[in-house]
Amino acid sequence: MNGQPLSALQLLFMIMLSVGLMNHVIIIPFMLEAAHRDAWIAALGALGGLLLWLPLLYFTIRQLNGERLFDWLKARFSSAAAYAVAGVSSAFLLLHSFVTLNDTVTFTTTSYLTATPRWALILVIVAVCFYNSYQGIDSIANTSMIICPFVIVFGFFVMLSTTPHKDYSLLRPTLEHGVGPVLNGMMYAGAGYVEVIVLLFLSHRLPRPFSWKALAAIAFFTAGLSIGPTIGAITEFGPEQATRLRYPAFEQWRMVSLGTYIEHVDFMSIYQWISGAFIRISLSMALIVELFPIRHPQTRRWVLIVLYLAITLAALAPVSDEQFLYFVKHGVLPASLLFSLALSVVLSGFALLAYRKKKRGVAG
Repeated sequence: MNGQPLSALQLLFMIMLSVGLMNHVIIIPFMLEAAHRDAWIAALGALGGLLLWLPLLYFTIRQLNGERLFDWLKARFSSAAAYAVAGVSSAFLLLHSFVTLNDTVTFTTTSYLTATPRWALILVIVAVCFYNSYQGIDSIANTSMIICPFVIVFGFFVMLSTTPHKDYSLLRPTLEHGVGPVLNGMMYAGAGYVEVIVLLFLSHRLPRPFSWKALAAIAFFTAGLSIGPTIGAITEFGPEQATRLRYPAFEQWRMVSLGTYIEHVDFMSIYQWISGAFIRISLSMALIVELFPIRHPQTRRWVLIVLYLAITLAALAPVSDEQFLYFVKHGVLPASLLFSLALSVVLSGFALLAYRKKKRGVAG
């Protein structure tokens, strides 16, 4: 059984939390490092590229027509094609689960639970995410509906509260060092934006009919989670200081106060981060199981146990933060962009072949 389609709001909140953590947290430091003051131009430029790429994704989704990706590939092409796509996609999702887990633990141990052992945090996060993944997509969608509205409210709160500290003249001059740094920054922004490709893995749970407006809205919302904080970081801290910050989007919370006596409301940023990490890891792991024809609950549970054990061991590895950042910057993000673009081209090619076969069949 494919399960009932998700509502448009469930889908939007789930994707905003999952992809949003990538766009709001992980890619912004790399964009700032690559493009400095022009990082906001890189974020906007990548949005233009996203709009050119979205029709490819939309065409594939329309041809899937609510069918599970694995079943669609197997029925129209071959089992080998289905397993190949599911295999490389699973590696992509597993890698991002590890990156999210590792970065979340680093943020936690350097921000507010500085004396807590790393292994204890990893075990707690993994246990909670495992339970949500095992309960399935419906559980993840429903928890997203509960926690995402608060994430959105807190986001608008910090944006408005930091307005007096923003100096928009710091966004200029533009293109001081030419377009090269902007193009480099666009690569990192693009790696985050194209994560909406996970909609293909959710094809059997998308609202039907899935409209172009819904896809465009999801893309704009997730891209906005990079554009806004990038502009905010530059206008509040200046391009040089913003580039040196490990978590620019969350440093903005330190500037917020409520009146004269209430400060340190950055606990709201902790809620935002943990919410995004919780949904991102849970959804990525659940999608790996969804990608394959795994229907038996026992098999599903053991597969998830192995997957979570893998990212737990990886996160426990004695790797410095500098080594981790180098790995993400030079390995994970470029590979993610190439993977997403290549997969979308391959699947849209399959979709075009299936469309032509269907058209010839109707004509015959």
